[in-house]
Amino acid sequence: MQLYSKKRVEIIVEASFAPTILEMIEATGATGYTVLHEVSGKGHRGLRAESNLTDVFSNVQIIVIAAEAIAREIVSKSQPLLENYAGIVTMSNVDVVRDDHF
Repeated sequence: MQLYSKKRVEIIVEASFAPTILEMIEATGATGYTVLHEVSGKGHRGLRAESNLTDVFSNVQIIVIAAEAIAREIVSKSQPLLENYAGIVTMSNVDVVRDDHF
């Protein structure tokens, strides 16, 4: 089986800020993304859990798999956008089966 090397970018932000991040991702030429809603966890700011009353303070995780140049552009452009917002951005190596999808 042939595998193709790509980059996986994961961004965790408040749900209300996700449209701005998604707009930036689309502008880079990425062919798609996945959004996981109501992401919870614990970090240096304490516990961040889902709220049953409202999603105003809920987090989402955005996952993008792309060629290295596009992934690096997403990471670079995310930094000024997150300057005044809480957010986590990571990039890692992944192998995919269908090169033409990314």
